[in-house]
Amino acid sequence: MLTPPPSPRYPSKNVPDHVDIALPPATPPSSPDSLKQRIGRRTKWTIMLVPMVLILITASTRYLTHPAAFDMFSEPTVLDWETFSSGSALDWTPHKRHPLPAAAADPSDAVASTLPSQSASFASSALQGASVSTSASASPTTAPPAQQTVPTVPASPPTLPTPFPQPFDSELSQNFSSISCFNFFSNMTNTLPFRECRAFSLLLQTSAAFIEAQADLNLLNSIVWGTCDPDTSDTQCSANMAWFSTNLVSSCQEDLKDGNSMAVNTQIALNAFDLMRSAGCLVDPTTNTYCYIDAAHNSNPSDTYFYSLPLGVSIPNNTIASCSACTKSLMTLYYSALSNSSQAQGLTSLQDTYLSGAKIAVADCGPAYATLATRSGAARPVQAPLWSFVGSTVLVILLSTFLYLP
Repeated sequence: MLTPPPSPRYPSKNVPDHVDIALPPATPPSSPDSLKQRIGRRTKWTIMLVPMVLILITASTRYLTHPAAFDMFSEPTVLDWETFSSGSALDWTPHKRHPLPAAAADPSDAVASTLPSQSASFASSALQGASVSTSASASPTTAPPAQQTVPTVPASPPTLPTPFPQPFDSELSQNFSSISCFNFFSNMTNTLPFRECRAFSLLLQTSAAFIEAQADLNLLNSIVWGTCDPDTSDTQCSANMAWFSTNLVSSCQEDLKDGNSMAVNTQIALNAFDLMRSAGCLVDPTTNTYCYIDAAHNSNPSDTYFYSLPLGVSIPNNTIASCSACTKSLMTLYYSALSNSSQAQGLTSLQDTYLSGAKIAVADCGPAYATLATRSGAARPVQAPLWSFVGSTVLVILLSTFLYLP
């Protein structure tokens, strides 16, 4: 009997009876010292990162107590003027210096024949003795303005200082880029059509006598009354200032191009003549006092800052508004002017500064104090800066990372 051969098989593998698996060593319990070190590292990183993120969040806001992110919770109204100038009228580039040119023989001749609706005798008259100082020194006053009594609006014409404060009452700067521009300023500042209109917009930034009068509220009250009640009619003064603004552009082309501050700022003030006259003549009905006198009396300078918005001067970011009724009236006046398409054309500087001033008023005093507006005029609210949301997100991530990692 045949024995069958064994069946073919796959070669067997040498499999050990058991396999030793190396296990990781057990983690020893944390000692108190190592635990303290980890807590210390977390605390150190937290102390370092939290301030950095807070700085990141507040970098695009006005100040910590009133972050711009809070603006999104108000219901701003969108300004509806047609176009908003995106460029700033103030260009502080240096300009070349010219020697002092010889003044015209008769400073009034250049403007006498072309002023709008002026009689020959009135238009050609210039003040005698152009070198007479126009500084109206304030009467001796020992108490600072904040401690003086605010005078009411005069019921009858007060005694005005003689001579009345005038713009550019110090010597004209020699830093003109063109002789034609210097001659224009020399002629303009010595003609009655300019001087008798008592431009509040120009007194506010170029009159040494007006600045000195801030120390005496009674004197300042008379001066403000004089700017509100000039001998020349409001209509005629508006036409005069428009004429001077137009001729400044033609006479000071080179200076405007070079960014001559005197030429640029004067053109802004001439264009804002009507609006600034209305602003200077605002009265607080509860006290029957000029709002500007109230602002000069207030130890908080924020009220006076709002008067510079039409002149292209922004309010400092750290300003805390006093939330007076006059501030509300002033911002309402500005908004109304910008809402008027014909009036807004000459107020490009206010278009540049209004929004920042309105945001400060709203942040400190509430949405009733000013109307927020977008520069593009699109129907969208003023939103919080993107940096605020990014910074908040980063803060949460960093805190979770460093506080929960071993």
